[in-house]
Amino acid sequence: MTTSELHRIFLKVIILIIMRTKIYLITLFAVTIGMLWSCDDSVYDHVAQPPQTSEQEELQETTGFKFALGDQLASAIVLSEEQLTSATFSAVKTTSTGKLSEGASIDFSLRLSNTESFENAVDLSSITENGVATITANDLNEAVKTLYGKAPYERDLYLEVLSYIKEGGEKILLPEKSVLGPVKVTPVGPVIETGYYLIGDANEWNFDNLGDYKFSHSGKDVYEDPIFTLLANNIEGNFKIVPKSCKDAGSWDGVLGNPIDQNPALSGELVGGGAMRIEAPGWVKITLNMMEYTYNIEVIGEMNLTLYVAGSHQGWDPGTAPTVYCRNFDFKYDGYVYFDGPHAFKFTSQPNWGGINYGDSGSEGVLTDDGGADNLNVTEAGYYRLNVDLSGSPYTYTAEKTEWGLIGDATEGGWDNSTPMTYDPDTRMWSVSTTLEGGKSFKFRANEAWAINLGGDMDNLSYDGANIDVVESGNYLITLNLNNPKQYKARLMR
Repeated sequence: MTTSELHRIFLKVIILIIMRTKIYLITLFAVTIGMLWSCDDSVYDHVAQPPQTSEQEELQETTGFKFALGDQLASAIVLSEEQLTSATFSAVKTTSTGKLSEGASIDFSLRLSNTESFENAVDLSSITENGVATITANDLNEAVKTLYGKAPYERDLYLEVLSYIKEGGEKILLPEKSVLGPVKVTPVGPVIETGYYLIGDANEWNFDNLGDYKFSHSGKDVYEDPIFTLLANNIEGNFKIVPKSCKDAGSWDGVLGNPIDQNPALSGELVGGGAMRIEAPGWVKITLNMMEYTYNIEVIGEMNLTLYVAGSHQGWDPGTAPTVYCRNFDFKYDGYVYFDGPHAFKFTSQPNWGGINYGDSGSEGVLTDDGGADNLNVTEAGYYRLNVDLSGSPYTYTAEKTEWGLIGDATEGGWDNSTPMTYDPDTRMWSVSTTLEGGKSFKFRANEAWAINLGGDMDNLSYDGANIDVVESGNYLITLNLNNPKQYKARLMR
């Protein structure tokens, strides 16, 4: 028998085997052909054994799986301190299961985001049992704070679910992911009040003497800006911090101190307990971070925080002159002075001529402390904002004429057009009588522009402060008092 005849016989055998068993044995085919091509004209007497077969494993479907929010996340959750220690929530549940082989199960991987597009997301640990993914209250709380911050406000969240078929030590990712939500969660956050006061040796531990020791704040949402500051002189001794609610109730319950009584450390933790202590005389700056419940004391010592604006507008008497004030202990001074016409003036560090006097250096906007320097001047009447910067070299100042008004959706002009106010040289205040709409807000701004605007606490207005809310609609007399540079104030009267 020739080689070509052997080729034809074995090819027919292979095709017959494939047709009968429907098993595609590429390897056997390749090996067989190789053997045939390598043989010579001798007789081929090898008999092929029947192919081995085994029962095929049952296939698992990758369709037919559906998931939904767990029963607890399907409703709004308000987390509490007690829950953070041990509580768990069902986050995702399987509502429809495709075909699984024996011993296989569903497993989940979760991510949480503050947007449905998941531009910003965090992983959320979970444990899956019986088609339900469970998360801890503490992990959920931390994830919300990572995405939104610590403010205890209700937040909208979205849950991304990656699902797997788990069998033995292997996991197969299902092709489609699910995005569920929004889930509404309110995290546990620190209690931050809108006002804090110092009580201690300086005011004889008397709740009636807190007014001069109120901490300043921007007036913004306290969870966006949790920083409160107090600049005070000669308050050495023991002290504690009084939240506004305690002041209003006249109660010591809730007053904040330190774990160590009479603690002289310049920084530490705020808790109920002992007093903090300042041992250095002079000026200090106390900063409270109410998001972290911590305090910091900056000892400044001796510093002149006030400059007197003496000049021809008031008889060149520093003792009765209007002032500019350094609010932030940064050697930058701010205040307002009314000039009834062209006038000359100087800045002096004392309520007399015995201190340092600042006059015209000869360069525009630049001051000199040369006692013989020329006077500074304004060329026309007006209500001027004066700024002095002694923080570097050279010393500088600005004198900007201002016209004040109201702006906001509570006013007739909305947020686009200011409602002008009128200045009264006798009362030294700006005022306007106008209609305001309840449930909305306004601010004060100068020169129909946002470069100079005041908002926040009506008893202590701050630049770029928060909007001022109007409770009820009606006609109001609104006054703006900028006489005291330590504390700008406003009043609404019906």
